[in-house]
Amino acid sequence: MTVEPFDAICHDVALAEMRVCEVPGPSTLGPGGKYFLREFYCTEPGCDCRRVVVQFLEAAAPSNVVASVSYGWEKAGFYKKWSRSAEGWREMAGVTLGPLAEKGPYAEGFLKIFDHIIKDRQVVAAFRRHYRMVREIIARP
Repeated sequence: MTVEPFDAICHDVALAEMRVCEVPGPSTLGPGGKYFLREFYCTEPGCDCRRVVVQFLEAAAPSNVVASVSYGWEKAGFYKKWSRSAEGWREMAGVTLGPLAEKGPYAEGFLKIFDHIIKDRQVVAAFRRHYRMVREIIARP
């Protein structure tokens, strides 16, 4: 799966809708501070994975990725049908730390933070809308 940053595809929308997460701390979840959530979406033609990869970037040092979290918002049954491997769907459904993703010392804590963030239906709706925007752009000749 080839992913590209949403801000490189839909720059103005990404800037206007950038999410910021503030972690009080320090805590067991991670060092305190503000973190930008940078979204990445699949750009493979014909793909319909319905997922986002979100990087947590330190606001004070935006080039520093503290964790990358993958999120598939559909039910597990969708990924079981869609996946090409018998077990691959498990990494696609729900919230996971991808096997190739950045995993700093607080990755598990940021996974918990993200799991809390997606309880907000507006956040998930934004991911879905951004995904559709990217798919429409990719589909253009």
